[in-house]
Amino acid sequence: MLHTKDITNVRELKNSFSHSDQNADLFFDLMAPFKTGNWKNPMVGLKIKGYSFQSIISVLIVLPFTGQKTVRGFIHSWFSCVIEAQKDVFYRLMNSSTICWRVLLYRFVTDFNRIVAAASQHGNEVKCLILDDSLLPKTGKKIEFMGRVWDHVRQTSVLGFKLLVLGYFDGTSFIPVDFSFHREKGRNKQKPYGMPKRSLNKQYKKQRDKKSAAAKRVGELDKSKIKCGIKMIKRAISKGLKVDYVLCDSWFTSLELIEAISSIKKQTVHLIGMYKTAKTKFECKGMELTTKQIREQNRKNIKRCRRLGLQYIQTSVWVNGRQLKMFFSRKGNNGKWRVFLCSDRTLSFIKMMQLYQIRWGIEVFFKECKQLLGLGKCQSNDFDAQIGHTTIVMISFILMTLRHRFDQYETKGGVFVHTQQEMLSLRLSERLWGLLVEVLKIITELFEEVDEQELVSRIINNQEAWAKLRSIIQGRDVCQQAA
Repeated sequence: MLHTKDITNVRELKNSFSHSDQNADLFFDLMAPFKTGNWKNPMVGLKIKGYSFQSIISVLIVLPFTGQKTVRGFIHSWFSCVIEAQKDVFYRLMNSSTICWRVLLYRFVTDFNRIVAAASQHGNEVKCLILDDSLLPKTGKKIEFMGRVWDHVRQTSVLGFKLLVLGYFDGTSFIPVDFSFHREKGRNKQKPYGMPKRSLNKQYKKQRDKKSAAAKRVGELDKSKIKCGIKMIKRAISKGLKVDYVLCDSWFTSLELIEAISSIKKQTVHLIGMYKTAKTKFECKGMELTTKQIREQNRKNIKRCRRLGLQYIQTSVWVNGRQLKMFFSRKGNNGKWRVFLCSDRTLSFIKMMQLYQIRWGIEVFFKECKQLLGLGKCQSNDFDAQIGHTTIVMISFILMTLRHRFDQYETKGGVFVHTQQEMLSLRLSERLWGLLVEVLKIITELFEEVDEQELVSRIINNQEAWAKLRSIIQGRDVCQQAA
């Protein structure tokens, strides 16, 4: 009976709390720095049967911190008291084709940068965009646009999508800023996307407006990841992100990407990437040579970096009229040579390697999102819900990053655990305050001359009564945590 009936009164009571008493109320604390109410709504005035977009999306964002893995679990838990909407409201929002999830994610990215910039004492840190992809395995063959993709770790094809992510490192923290889903058609015409045609025919299908945001997402599925990555980089810079370097591994480093980054005019951006294409020829010392030939010609110039414990060669090369710096690096005398391309010709080897190591931030992001926030766990057949779920996971990660940055936790896992504990504390507090309100209502029903609002006001305004009541609530909270 307490689930939704009395939440308004409990909130009214909390309006009179001191600041310290409200710290556990993470449903509001986590979202407070992000002023969603001031945004020009990118959701085309979306409102689902009386519930605003902001209220529904706020619940979805904090859902992982409540310990509930699904909307259904949330609805049947005590946390459902924050909103009366049922699960169908959440499902309709997730399946909507009109929501521009990319705009929503960028709103959080912009607010995050605004918040940290206001608190930062320095502004000269190196800022990087990082491009990488990760496998999102699935189990449902009927999921819209589902196919088999190659797993480079297990060296086999698995059911799922490839998730391409562009992240931003501002000198201190890494956050995701953009993403796209991709599938692989394969060479077997009898099994496009690695699936028998009868399986493809059974997949969920949905009609979308060609001009809708969802249709654009669908159009990215079969596009080159490098082309989509280039669009993401240019979009991020057009949104006002300050960028010094773009970092990527050997899969993405290509002449096409080098040309695209070199052509950016709004600011000077350089590329640092590992390179593996053996057949491409570069101009070096007046000759057209492959990377292997360039390395053989410079064997006498091998140097040793004691600080990193690496051997390296550095030289200048030209490609399509652009001068680049090429580095070769290996561990020990018998280690495998790795090739790095850098468009910033002023960088030394050790500085280049220090910058390239920033790229590992995106690998940590993938691991933490999958382990803590359920990235890739959405099993909805609707592709729009897959996009929505991934966006919400990334927004939750931004919230964790912000709290990690200012509360000085050692890891984001620590943030996640502590936030869950505070959510449990919030649950107990809500139930106790709800019980109090129920008792007050029973009193007013038994004694007609007693006014409920006047009684609540007298309790709150009486310092002695208020202190006793708060000590009872906090005492019960401590006992529950000890148990």
